[in-house]
Amino acid sequence: MAGDNIINVVKSHQIDIIEMSPLPKIDFQFGSFMLDESRRDEMAIYIKKVIGQISAEEKQAIEAEKPDVLLCGNLTGPLSAKMFGVPGVLIFLQPHGEKTMELFTRRLFKSDAIKKHINDVMQAASLLLMEGMPELGGKVLTRGMAELIHIRDKLRFTGPLLAEQPEQLPEKSELKLRHAGARDMPLVYVTIGGGTPLIGEEFLSLALEAFRRLPRVKGVISTGLAMEPNVLAAYNPPGNVVVQGFVPGTELIKASDVTVFHGGSSTLMTCIACGTPAVVVPSMAEQQDNGAVLAQNGAGIVLDKQGLSSAILAEAVEKVLSHKDFQINARRLKAIGDKYGGPAAAAVMVEELVGRGAS
Repeated sequence: MAGDNIINVVKSHQIDIIEMSPLPKIDFQFGSFMLDESRRDEMAIYIKKVIGQISAEEKQAIEAEKPDVLLCGNLTGPLSAKMFGVPGVLIFLQPHGEKTMELFTRRLFKSDAIKKHINDVMQAASLLLMEGMPELGGKVLTRGMAELIHIRDKLRFTGPLLAEQPEQLPEKSELKLRHAGARDMPLVYVTIGGGTPLIGEEFLSLALEAFRRLPRVKGVISTGLAMEPNVLAAYNPPGNVVVQGFVPGTELIKASDVTVFHGGSSTLMTCIACGTPAVVVPSMAEQQDNGAVLAQNGAGIVLDKQGLSSAILAEAVEKVLSHKDFQINARRLKAIGDKYGGPAAAAVMVEELVGRGAS
């Protein structure tokens, strides 16, 4: 099942979809909203509406399609699967630090109803696939999972789960030529992912100024959903920068020598899968924790958004480019992620689950 912007992504992989009805609209940024305790009741009402609608449509889909297994990326699927006696697999992202755990286990779980629902979902799932590696979670992950001790036996780590595996893409030099027009110049890729207004135009215009300070570097800036690429034309982009809307993210991260991003989990996992170091400019707690994963492992630099200047950004990029330890440590993280097998290993685990159910 798919909705909104994900529909075209799913279709691009030649996967049939059941299109969902539009979900209730929200007028807040989810990360900051969760920190606002005064609006907790409003959040609980919204979540209840969304859960109810998704659950109803899932049940209709299960009745119509009669699947052998339900792969779920939400907090309704495992319960729907259990109701129909179908194995349910819940796939979710690994939390990487204290701030993320504070957000989800303390603030979110202050709602008894939400806490009970999440625990029910975890218990209903036949298999839990966590996109990540325990080596990156440490004590934070151990403490966070202590409340969910009943799920440990069915929890498996997968490493990065990417739609495109970096090893299946062309070589780095070929990708540099394809996207930046030069094989042998350092390439810096700047992305703000889905396009959060917490960064937006101000940050990307600052990035353009940073590239003026790096004339021997090629740059590719992706505006994503945040804005149309032509908005940045007013800032007179330097000749060493290409500004685009949507780009093949995994290709650009593999091609780049440094990726600059806001700390989103998907981009973090792609950097790890590609062995690419990064400069991270976070705007919220989860992004700060994700950036810290790279910084603490010597595979990136985290910059404070407050007081950020083009000079500071350019200096950080230059530091990552000129110190080989960043590349070495990024490749070390890639090796850790690779040993968990990614999508191929996850698929095997799902097939084994279905096989046990059929036997």
